[in-house]
Amino acid sequence: MLTTKYLFFTSKNKICDNNINSYSLMLKSGMVRKLSSGIYTWLPTGLRVINNFKKIIRYFMKDIGAIELLLPILHPCNIWEQSGRINDYGKELLKILDRKKNSFILGPTHEEVITYLINNEIKSYKSLPIHLYQIQTKFRDEIRSRLGVIRSKEFLMKDSYSFHINEVSLKETYNIVLKTYKKIFNLINIKYLIVKANNSVIGGDVSHEFHILSKNGENSLALSQNKKYIFHQELGKYFIYKKYDINKKKFLKKKVLTLKNCLNYKELAKICNLSIRNIIKTFILRTSDKKNPFIALLIRADYELNLHKIKKINNKVIKVLSKIEIEKIFQMNINSLGPFNLKMPIIGDYSIINMYNFIIGANIKDKYYINTNWQINLSIPNNIQDIRYVTNNDLTPDSKSLIKIKRSIEIAHIFQIGNKYSKIMNTYIYDKDKIKKNIYMGCYGIGISRLIAATIEQNYDTRGIYWPNSLLAPFIVAIIPINMYKYSIVEKYSLLIYKKFKILGIDVILDNRNETPGVMFADIDLIGVPHIIIINNNNIINNNVEYKYRKTGFKNIIPINLIVDFIFNKIKLNKCFNIFYSKK
Repeated sequence: MLTTKYLFFTSKNKICDNNINSYSLMLKSGMVRKLSSGIYTWLPTGLRVINNFKKIIRYFMKDIGAIELLLPILHPCNIWEQSGRINDYGKELLKILDRKKNSFILGPTHEEVITYLINNEIKSYKSLPIHLYQIQTKFRDEIRSRLGVIRSKEFLMKDSYSFHINEVSLKETYNIVLKTYKKIFNLINIKYLIVKANNSVIGGDVSHEFHILSKNGENSLALSQNKKYIFHQELGKYFIYKKYDINKKKFLKKKVLTLKNCLNYKELAKICNLSIRNIIKTFILRTSDKKNPFIALLIRADYELNLHKIKKINNKVIKVLSKIEIEKIFQMNINSLGPFNLKMPIIGDYSIINMYNFIIGANIKDKYYINTNWQINLSIPNNIQDIRYVTNNDLTPDSKSLIKIKRSIEIAHIFQIGNKYSKIMNTYIYDKDKIKKNIYMGCYGIGISRLIAATIEQNYDTRGIYWPNSLLAPFIVAIIPINMYKYSIVEKYSLLIYKKFKILGIDVILDNRNETPGVMFADIDLIGVPHIIIINNNNIINNNVEYKYRKTGFKNIIPINLIVDFIFNKIKLNKCFNIFYSKK
């Protein structure tokens, strides 16, 4: 490719080191442009990168026997109503009407569509197991699009679906895909973590997510220093201390404190000249249980309630009551809430059992008790549970390591769905004994557009992007001729080397613009071309060219007759070489 026949779309603005992320780099390198909130145009450079990622994914999908197809973007609403997920997804679903007022959904995922297809096409158990995949655009009406293509309304995804006669077969394919995803991400050469995950609205009981750590991530992971312990922060567990011997503590006399318009617990701690860790806060939750429409929760004030854990303890929990609801229902300001005389079930967090001389709401408006102690001033709740989020410096469950909370970006998610959809959509098959059975299903996704962004999050410097696997780059080789319109010999050898790479099938770009060397270097470095040949008159006279490797900045002088073989031999060592060039 000649640059005069190509559009870079690069930005001349200087990259700021202080607030750099994949989105700013994708804009500056001319990979994407924003059309609207969460909607992006992929420009030529970005599309070339997408196609490189697709090649790797397709290679490995074919290697495990997955068959590619293309499912429709438009889904009739009735199949989503049949599965029940039209309510589960709620406002994230993008809906449209056709001219006949028929309602359709722009597909955020394709479990219903693929199940409908299998239901109508697979008639014999002999056709199973089967694994189908597609690379398709998905749509979600995100409440808050952020970080460019990492959280957008329209995104590119590889999603695949496997179908099985039993759970054993499903688990076999699931484990194969798990290993295959590891191969894909190892080949791309990114640092990733595998996390046990919640199946959420997809369904099933077993799932794993793949994450990369990034300060710009939207997820929070709890992990130990050796990374043997990795969980979503909402699912994380920690070491629970046993109750201390209360006889070893010095108890102070309880006092009553009256404070009007106390805004929060930090303010309360400051007024009392104590740490917020000495305060117990009380929450009231609404439930769907007619017998117990409310429950109270007690937790140390510096911790956060984990609603996910609470709903596992009591699946009838609906919500935490707000400040306005507390005042309306209980005629109480929210910070003065306490467990005294509460006629409802009370659950305490493990964080409260070893507290003493603590502050707690008196359950009387604007009043608090100071120096409160269990068994002296009130009884400790009978029901003690883990109902908080893990935090930095909690001990891991085995008490051997500290937990650190890290931001992350999810790049892939795989599920053992089981027979959720086949039961709902009446998808079954007769086995070899002619027994009617619901089909088992697995679902496996890679977010390609966010994988590209996540890869950039880990691989950049002050000059732009450097690709962790050089064959992911939009071009593999760049030729930068210095003053080619002044020196005919520079132009001659630049074109000669360019043609040799073209014959070898290597993606090469020759910068034949009448630009300064600074502009040419800036563009090539910004998009991350790994192998760079600099041709100038001084070196050519001595039959040499300068070679630069983008990632390390390594430079060397190479004889002009050896430069093509020198770079080609480097490319051949790449583990992706056969995927990209075996047929060239």
